[in-house]
Amino acid sequence: MIVESAALMACPLLDADKFAAFCSERDLSIDRERLQRLERLGLFAPVFRVRTPDDNAEAFHIPVREGNNWFQKGWAWDTTHIPVDHEIPTDNDRSHQAYYSIFQIDWLRCVLTSMTLHVHLDSYIDGPASERNWSGRKDDWLQHTKSMVETSRSHTYRPSVALLCQYISNRYYPSALGDQRMIRVGGSTSWDQWLSVGDHRWDWEEEARKWDPKRAELLFQLTPQKLKHAYEMLASGQSFVDPLARWYPLVQFVSIDERRRLKGAALQADTLREGALMLRSLYLDLYREELPPPNEVHMTVIVPTPEREVRKDARRYLEFVVNDYGLNPRPKLVLFVEGQSEERMINRLFEEFFGFPVSRAWIELINLRGVDNATGGWEDRFRAILRLVDYHHHHQTLVVILLDNENHARKLKKESVTAQSTYEYRKRVTRPEYIHVWKKSLEFDNFSDSELAAALTEVSGGAVAFTRAEVADCRVLKNPGAALGRAYKQKTASGLPKPKLNDLLVDRMLSDRSRRKVQNRPIVMLLLRALELAMKNPPPTRQEIWEKNQKSKMLAKKS
Repeated sequence: MIVESAALMACPLLDADKFAAFCSERDLSIDRERLQRLERLGLFAPVFRVRTPDDNAEAFHIPVREGNNWFQKGWAWDTTHIPVDHEIPTDNDRSHQAYYSIFQIDWLRCVLTSMTLHVHLDSYIDGPASERNWSGRKDDWLQHTKSMVETSRSHTYRPSVALLCQYISNRYYPSALGDQRMIRVGGSTSWDQWLSVGDHRWDWEEEARKWDPKRAELLFQLTPQKLKHAYEMLASGQSFVDPLARWYPLVQFVSIDERRRLKGAALQADTLREGALMLRSLYLDLYREELPPPNEVHMTVIVPTPEREVRKDARRYLEFVVNDYGLNPRPKLVLFVEGQSEERMINRLFEEFFGFPVSRAWIELINLRGVDNATGGWEDRFRAILRLVDYHHHHQTLVVILLDNENHARKLKKESVTAQSTYEYRKRVTRPEYIHVWKKSLEFDNFSDSELAAALTEVSGGAVAFTRAEVADCRVLKNPGAALGRAYKQKTASGLPKPKLNDLLVDRMLSDRSRRKVQNRPIVMLLLRALELAMKNPPPTRQEIWEKNQKSKMLAKKS
C-alpha cells in the first residue's frame, strides 16, 4: 500500500547505505552489515527489498507505472511481515537492495538499546576473581540477550507506527517539517539502479485536497485509543532523547535548514518530533480533537504558557516564546529625541557614564530630526506622533519624548493629557510625564551660562571669546537656541557646529573638575528614570499578563 499509493513523494525511502548514514547522524550506531544482521535475527526489517532482474528491465518506478510493478513480477517483495518470513541476502550480495523509512528510527532505537551493552571493564581487572566474574557475567548477558531476541521477534507495535507515519507522510510531512510559519512542499526525486521515485506532476496542495484520513484509519485498524497511544509513544521518545527538550517551544520555530544542522540525539529527536506531529494531525482530522503538543504529553500543565488559544496565531505565539527566553529584540522603551545633538549626548552619557551602550538597556534611541516632525503640520497636529506612541504602548514598548521648548512642543504635551487610545484596553494614549519639554532647551537646561560661554569659545578655536553675559542675553529670549546660533555667527562669521559644541559640553559634564555632579544634571536624571521604566517593563509571556499590563497605570493614566 505504501508503494502503490506512492506514499514516498514527500518523504522518500532510503536505501541501506543512506539509511545507515541517516541513523549515524542521529547517534544510532548502525551500518549496512548490522542492519542485515538485525534482519536475520528477526528484530528489524526494511519496508521492502528488490533484487536485480534477470533481464535488462526498466527500473522500478514510483508512482507505479502500468506493467512496471516489480511486486507482481517477483523482483520486489514486502519485508514487513512479523515474524520475518522473507529471503535475506548475505552481506556481500549486492544484487539486492533494502529500502527503509526514516520513521523506523524509533523502532531501531529500541532494538539497539536492547542489543547494546555498556561495560566498565576496569571492574573486571581489579581483584583475583576478576576473570571468573567476567566469564560468568558474559554468559548471563548472552543468555539474557537470546531470551530477549525470542520475545522481541513478535513485537508489531513500533514497526506498525513507523509504517503508519510513512503511509500518511504525503499529506502531513511538509507541515510537520515546517517552522510554524512556513512549510516545504514539492515532491522529492531519487533514483538508483533499482528504484526511481518522482513525478513532476505531483502537487502537495492537490494531495491535501483529496486526502481521506479514513483510508489510513481503515487500513491500520485505528481507534482513538490506538492512535493517541502511538502519538504519545513518539512524543515520549522525542522528549527522552532530546538534549534540547526544555527548549522545545523555541526550537519548533527554528527554520528547517537550521534544524537540520543539529547533531546527534538532538537531530534524532527532531525526526521523532516530525513523526509525532504527523500522528497528531491525523488524530485531529479523524476525531476532531487536538492533542497536546509533544513537549506537554507527559506533564501536568497548570498554566499554559502562552495560552493554547494564543498559539493559533503563530506570530503572537513566537513573540511570547521569545519573551520567555529573553530573546525578543523589541525595545522595552523608545526614547524620541529632537535632533542629532540630543542623540549624540545621550549615546555618550550611556557609554561613558552608565558604562554600556543604550541598546544594552533595551532602549531604542530615535532622532526625530526636529520638533515639527513630532508636532505635525496644521492639518494633522499631534495626531501622528500620538498614534505612534499608542501603537508602541499597545505592543508594551514604553515611549518617552524629549523636546526643546519651541514651536508647538508645549501644546503637544498638553494634548497628551487627554489623547484617547484607539485600543480597547486603555482609555488614554500615554502619561503626560512621558513627554518631557525642556524649560528652554537641552543645552540651556543642563549647562550654566559660564559652561556654555567656555564651550563656545573653545568651538571657535579661541578665535573669539564668548562671555557669560552674552549667553545670559540669549537665555532670556523666546528661542534661546536660535539666538545662540545667531550670536556665534555674528562673532565668527560661520555657523555654529552644534555636534562639536555638544561633545565639548559632555566633556565638561563628565570632567572631574565640574562643580556640578553628573547625576544632578536634568538630562541624567531623566535618563535614570527612563532606565528605571525600561527595567520595570518585562515583556509578557502570556496574553493574560499582556492584558493586565495594558490596563495598568504604567502605560497611561486611567482617566
